[in-house]
Amino acid sequence: MSLPKDILENIFCRLPVTDIARSRVVCESWRSLLSSEDFLVRYNISNDEKWVAVFDENGLNKERMLILYNASLKTWHHVSLCFLPNEFTCAVASSGGLLCVAGQPNGKNVLCVCNPFTRCYKILPELDQEPSIPVVVTIESKKSHIESGKAHEKKRNMGAHFQILALRGDVVALYSTRYGNWQAFNTGLPYRPRSPVACEGIVYGLQNMGSPWKSSWRLVYAKLNELCCKEVWCAINRPEWGEILDILRQPRLLESNSSLLLTGGLRRGVANFCSTFIILKLDLISLEWSEAQRMPYAFYKHFDPGADFKIFGGRGMVYFSSKNPGKLVVCDLSGSGDRIWSWVEGCPSNYQKNGLCKGFPLKPRFDIFP
Repeated sequence: MSLPKDILENIFCRLPVTDIARSRVVCESWRSLLSSEDFLVRYNISNDEKWVAVFDENGLNKERMLILYNASLKTWHHVSLCFLPNEFTCAVASSGGLLCVAGQPNGKNVLCVCNPFTRCYKILPELDQEPSIPVVVTIESKKSHIESGKAHEKKRNMGAHFQILALRGDVVALYSTRYGNWQAFNTGLPYRPRSPVACEGIVYGLQNMGSPWKSSWRLVYAKLNELCCKEVWCAINRPEWGEILDILRQPRLLESNSSLLLTGGLRRGVANFCSTFIILKLDLISLEWSEAQRMPYAFYKHFDPGADFKIFGGRGMVYFSSKNPGKLVVCDLSGSGDRIWSWVEGCPSNYQKNGLCKGFPLKPRFDIFP
């Protein structure tokens, strides 16, 4: 006896993403239900799993396998990107369920936007910049239209509106699905903004105005809908901030649930050593910084104070990696976990060996494609 549709939907809405993917191939009726727009919208709202894509310093491995960590269930997963042309080997950014991958087909710098879970992709026009440049992807909305048939009306998803920002030197290149091509604008800044993130329609970045011997960071921003204007990039200078941006070694910006985080190693004296890692949160209304978290000594004692490290994350999850411990530490600011600080168990063997890895959030979605 088959269950009523509404009961089936309630059951499926409580399942993790991996179980939904498996259930879609059980039978035609389940596939039809799990592919319907009504269910996908409902599932996307109800599902709050926090996923992150993790890479080593060389990007994707030879098998072009995307390695994902589900922080909600504490499980590791592998998703193949072999459906993309062979030239696309470097994942650079993600947003709203879409992944941006760089490659050099025919020796040209090209970006590709894909959904690794539906295996749909779109190759963008040639980009006159290196594929390893900082890239920001923003998802604006989803569009659809009605196709009228003789027997019935069929609703077909036409994909997502998205924008991609590629930053290099004093130039920002912008691609939008609304126009279908790249547009280049001068930033008016002396140096390329580092660690760029998009938050509430604004792109933020860090600029080092100091020397090779002493860093002097400042926070800059630009509104996405004003990038074509001259002198659109502005610096946020607040006297009460003092040297708050300069107490951090390798500072990094992260977007977390419509908030802006600044994290890095807390400098110890004049040497390039750290006493711990710290996470600061910026109130975008009052423009005041507050300390969100500081890594406890029980975790930081496993890190080499002078060694290189990587920090990445989003959606309330901040990950720390270094060659010394050979595994990840995560700080959960979302309030959904039972512990704020914890080790990430079961890291893939190559990361345990090399230790240093990077990544970004990637939310699995079946209802969106480029």
